[in-house]
Amino acid sequence: MLRELQTQLNKNVDAQYKAATAMVTGMGVVKNYAGKTVDFPTAETAEGIFFANKERIPTGLNTANGDMSDYDTNFTDIAVDESVKLITPDVGEAYGVDQFTATSLVVGNAMSVGTDGKWKRATAALASRFIYTGTIVDNSKILARIEVSATTKVNA
Repeated sequence: MLRELQTQLNKNVDAQYKAATAMVTGMGVVKNYAGKTVDFPTAETAEGIFFANKERIPTGLNTANGDMSDYDTNFTDIAVDESVKLITPDVGEAYGVDQFTATSLVVGNAMSVGTDGKWKRATAALASRFIYTGTIVDNSKILARIEVSATTKVNA
């Protein structure tokens, strides 16, 4: 799940890429410019990261439903070769994601994206502009709140 908590209005969203692997909204992905696909990084990184998102359009039998939860897999799961909306994180913005690893995570930590696409505490040598600012509860789901800083930070 991806929640845009504090973002700029009328920002361009790149929707020209397709998923190279199955993923979930809120995961961190990198572009493959030549293949016009997105995938998880091949090594932990905080550079060139986009938030994976998708249009919330019901499919199949779900088209008959009146209201659906934003957490329904129809809205969160991104299949291979499905178009992905790439949210570019800008300075001053804040996002909530459920695709994170809470191990050793403390408010103020720099965050990175692992090879599984999940957000986590960045290793000591990795500089990141993504800062963990705590958790929020959204519809009984726990989301990590990630702020985008103007400067990079390294965890001790």
